[in-house]
Amino acid sequence: MKRFKLLAAAAGILSTAIVLFSCSKSGSSPNPNPGGGTGSDTVLVNLGTNIIVPSYQVLASSTAALDVAVTGFNASPSGATLATVQSALKSAYKAWAACSEFEFGPAADASLTTHFTNSFPTDTLLIRSNAGGASYAIDGIGNYAAQGFPALDYLLFANGNDITLARFTTDSHAAGAKTYLAALSASLKAKAATVNTAWSASGGNYLAKFEKATGVDAGSALSLLANAYVQDFDVNLQNYKVGIPIGLYGPSVLPKAPTKVEGYYGALSVQLLVAQVLAIQNIYLGGSGGSLDDKVAASKAQYNGGSLNDAIKAQIATLLTKIQALPDPLSTGIQNNSSAITDAYTEVRKLTVLLKVDMPSALGIKISFQDDDGD
Repeated sequence: MKRFKLLAAAAGILSTAIVLFSCSKSGSSPNPNPGGGTGSDTVLVNLGTNIIVPSYQVLASSTAALDVAVTGFNASPSGATLATVQSALKSAYKAWAACSEFEFGPAADASLTTHFTNSFPTDTLLIRSNAGGASYAIDGIGNYAAQGFPALDYLLFANGNDITLARFTTDSHAAGAKTYLAALSASLKAKAATVNTAWSASGGNYLAKFEKATGVDAGSALSLLANAYVQDFDVNLQNYKVGIPIGLYGPSVLPKAPTKVEGYYGALSVQLLVAQVLAIQNIYLGGSGGSLDDKVAASKAQYNGGSLNDAIKAQIATLLTKIQALPDPLSTGIQNNSSAITDAYTEVRKLTVLLKVDMPSALGIKISFQDDDGD
């Protein structure tokens, strides 16, 4: 069920992005000024040049480094090469947390969310079947639940290092496991490189199109970014990464499912959550340049008698503090009914309302994606 909803969410972003902002593989471009402005918006310039493009560059370089580490491990599996590839996976996984907010344009064309993280908890039976000799298409729709970072997390961490090494050395399907590991890594490397190139001036130069798609109408760069940004936080972080594992999905109370946390096998959940909240904060503040916070401040929108912009910044900071204090691994904290996790989830819910309702209202943007969690 979870995989289906994640797939549907990713498909929804893809279809919305294609309809609203036609910068697709066909080479068509958006109305440069759908909101009626002229030239570039300095906020879009800063977000594109100093936030989005560098994030994709890091993702491309880290997935390339992961692929090199996989090649080295497959050539000579050992404790040392396993440690190297595990470290490379952690780095690439966290780099993705700084890009998952941008599922529009080139990322939507490549379905990055679907292929990178759509499938947690990963389908371990399907992974073993594929490694055991079953026919598969690594990026095929039938293989969504056995690809991306979650599948690599399982292959490189499940059951401890001794069993992992045996999987790639003495197991009867060791050759198949190596082939599958390499295919997973190569796919992530290729997709990250494709999106990075699409944003670059020497490639598709989507950055120039993004900067000129001013205004707030459906199809503007700000609308697409806000929708992807809010959906990543609301659906992916709030619901799938925290809510469902702790047994909450909107107003519904579910059985706790600690094994459904992201990065379960490598105990990466807290690290990934911290990386994602830091990215959410960085995108909102924009570093040293203009960003969403400037637009919200310029709107003079109020919240509980004060500045909405100040309220959003304060809530992001509060959430980051709560996330950084989570018990690690998160799955164990859930099993032990840690109050720190439910406290953090409460702060997540507060920020969801601010980002999903109050911020778009201040900016004059319509949040067009649909979820079914009762928010």
